[in-house]
Amino acid sequence: MNINELNMKVIEVNTQPISGKRTTAHLYIFPTGESIVENLMHRGDRPYKKWYTLIPQILKKAGLSEEQIKEIKPSWSQKCGCACGCSPGFKLKGYSKQDVWADVQY
Repeated sequence: MNINELNMKVIEVNTQPISGKRTTAHLYIFPTGESIVENLMHRGDRPYKKWYTLIPQILKKAGLSEEQIKEIKPSWSQKCGCACGCSPGFKLKGYSKQDVWADVQY
């Protein structure tokens, strides 16, 4: 699949309060219909540059206001959720209330 031809749509968004000492929320995006094996195989080559365009829509579905969304500075991290790189995602600098999971359809 050519990532330049992706027609992406946010399907579902879930949230969970941040626990522990972490002060920056995380956003994880999962392609719908992807098997566990496909997910593991593609964790190192996600089209995260394209995913940046979905972040405002995802955060709005997560219940954030336009003002909150404007204050957030997302940055891609291959090691967002784990030091080994198995949980890539976006660190949401400027927001610390809840982590966000989004299912996206290509």
